[in-house]
Amino acid sequence: MSTSRVKKPTQLTLAINDLDFCYLPPRLSLSPMRHNDLVCTVDCSWFFSEGANHMVFALDCTGGQGSYNPHCGPIYRHGQNLWSEARGFIIFADGMVMAERWNGTAMPGLVTVANTSGAIFNPAVHPVFTLHVRAGYRMGGFADRMRITIHQGIAADGPVLFEGEVTGAGWGWDWTGSHKVAIAGIGPHFVTPNDTGCVEERVSRDAPNAILPFTNFKLRMVKG
Repeated sequence: MSTSRVKKPTQLTLAINDLDFCYLPPRLSLSPMRHNDLVCTVDCSWFFSEGANHMVFALDCTGGQGSYNPHCGPIYRHGQNLWSEARGFIIFADGMVMAERWNGTAMPGLVTVANTSGAIFNPAVHPVFTLHVRAGYRMGGFADRMRITIHQGIAADGPVLFEGEVTGAGWGWDWTGSHKVAIAGIGPHFVTPNDTGCVEERVSRDAPNAILPFTNFKLRMVKG
């Protein structure tokens, strides 16, 4: 007797309520000295041009949307609920990069990340790029620090288009030994469950044709 396997998503599509996301399976680590090492290649050729607002790379995702979170009902994609707490980076159509800390409230922490690479990052000019994110916990070489590097092309050794980081206790995380990351995309007119009786209205909005193919989406836990 054969069993079918669930096919992992290879692209995001904003056809449902201007929002899509998917998680990698959680990874375990043995030491609080280890840090997240996330790589992902995206092709945004049909993402921002089709009405999308920004893409998200979230680390240490925990919790889920419901009555005690900003959204009073769950938001499911690919069989899983949207996280309530996490930290990571968001990327906009004009190349602006922001660090975000989702804190289970309607007012997450946000800060613009300066590009220290000396290059100009413009997704319209270089729509295919590879992100490399490193984020530590309370100890180790990346303690209380998140760094993002964006490389042109399909590999993490391509020309650097963007490099920047945020530091401080607010950007660290308490090590738990279990680590879950997500990729997400959102359009300008996502409607929260708060506005539809605490049940998400799963209909098309302004960016139904926006897609974000991705490959090489991997998380390692690296010592040091």
